[in-house]
Amino acid sequence: MSRIMAHRGARNLWAENSMLGFRNILPHGFDAVEFDVHLTDAGEMVVIHDATLDRTTTGSGPVRALTPEARRALRLKGPDGAVIDECPPLLEDVLALFATAPSIELWIELKSDADGIPYTGLVEKAAAAINATGLDERSALHSFDISVVEQVRDVAPDLLRLVSVDARTAKAHGGMAAFLDRVGNLADVVGIHHELFEAEYDLIADTIGLNHASVWTINTPQLMQHWITRAPGFLVSDDPVQLKALMAEGVPA
Repeated sequence: MSRIMAHRGARNLWAENSMLGFRNILPHGFDAVEFDVHLTDAGEMVVIHDATLDRTTTGSGPVRALTPEARRALRLKGPDGAVIDECPPLLEDVLALFATAPSIELWIELKSDADGIPYTGLVEKAAAAINATGLDERSALHSFDISVVEQVRDVAPDLLRLVSVDARTAKAHGGMAAFLDRVGNLADVVGIHHELFEAEYDLIADTIGLNHASVWTINTPQLMQHWITRAPGFLVSDDPVQLKALMAEGVPA
């Protein structure tokens, strides 16, 4: 049976990448949570998806330019656009919370800056924070950028690694077969967009095996039911509450 990963802390239910969302997923017993990290010029590892502040916060401009004071003054936006009384958290804050939950796995995406350039030193800082919190046995680092995942292998070889791919990324590497060949010995899990996964299902199953694949992002009941039947290693959803309920009910024959 597939395991459930709460994407960006269940962003369809609560403000994405927020402490509110991370706290609220804990009672549901999901197998894993996924979230994103950027590095500011001031040295803070900020848990936020975009390289800019505009979509998910009350601020604007690049994340990397944030000072600690400016970050604390920001407020996050929920899925309905309403502002909540929280600022973007730091990686250390999120790790401290999940250190109190002994079973959930952490799948942490290392992002790039607004120019698409990986942050110098982020792999080392993130790995050190994970180790300092004692979460290295249930944490993974991942990226769309293969060079970043290679850094993770070199810097923190004991951490799990995931590399993500969609149709555009696969095409840039010469197709899905060439991509899987490139990352086969690099990643523990390959995270695949559901449309690409559907188109290349047999290739993926035969090349890396379904247990080493995750499918994202599964948000409608129809997609959820379809991929419950397909049964890759992880089902990644912005509404993991609904996904878990459907899995408990069983999929109609």
